Amino acid sequence: MKLLRRLFGVWLLWRLFGRTLRPRFAPPQEHPWRLPGRTVFVGDEEFLVREAGPDEGETVLLIHGLGGSSISEWYQVAPKLATQRRVLLVDHRSHGLSPVVNERFEVEDVADDIVGVLDALGIGRVAVVGYSMGGAVAQTIANRHPGRVSKLVLIATFATHPGPMGGLRRIGALITRAWERLTGTGTPEVRTAYLLRMGAVERRHARWLWQETHRRNPEAGAEATLALLRFDCTDWVGRLQVDTLVIIPASDQLVPPRWQYRLAGLIPGARVVEIPDARHEVVWTHPGRVAEAISSFLE
Repeated sequence: MKLLRRLFGVWLLWRLFGRTLRPRFAPPQEHPWRLPGRTVFVGDEEFLVREAGPDEGETVLLIHGLGGSSISEWYQVAPKLATQRRVLLVDHRSHGLSPVVNERFEVEDVADDIVGVLDALGIGRVAVVGYSMGGAVAQTIANRHPGRVSKLVLIATFATHPGPMGGLRRIGALITRAWERLTGTGTPEVRTAYLLRMGAVERRHARWLWQETHRRNPEAGAEATLALLRFDCTDWVGRLQVDTLVIIPASDQLVPPRWQYRLAGLIPGARVVEIPDARHEVVWTHPGRVAEAISSFLE
């Protein structure tokens, strides 16, 4: 017991007075896509926006998922789409370089933020592409602002968390927040390590990935996760009147493919493209296939 108390004392002193440890990254390290951004105001809040491709092309809005950022999730897909289209990338609230929100919010709030960004940029109708949490946001934009969506693409996403899964993941989110408060580590470290170990992100981009995943805090991360877990579009998604494509990674370990097929079945006339052997990190591991499916659908 004395040893445990001493160890606890050492750990507590380090947490209170020690330096925050950062990993070492083997050189060379580089940024994968140096696409500069700018901020626009939505009310009193500034949101980061990045743009690529010809100004006169059809505008495609890319919405990223939970825990990432617009550039960290789309840096391989977006350049392929930008050869022919204007591509718009937005960091949504509590992600990337946009405002951190530590209070409760809903997916509807994120959707309204992004439409506010379109308003600030003077952009009307766009093709909306949403990945993971971004898929929930994209559906909500199509429901709340149907005149702004010309086509809808949903990748590795869902209509709701069925059965006990939502409750279990809520408990997990609260435990994760507590762990991150206590230790100062958690989701960003796990996300970075996983993407590097799976080869989804190249080792020469490790430092950049680590920096991108750490633009958050435990409160903001938990509130974003809980907002996503409360999302349920089953009452209204069947009323969407927009041409829709659902891209399904066949081996998705976070959003089971059956959930994704259920979503596709709820949307009238939705088309489905399945990507064999792809997991939830499909936008990193199969960017060419994802971009090809999107481009073919938009054409």
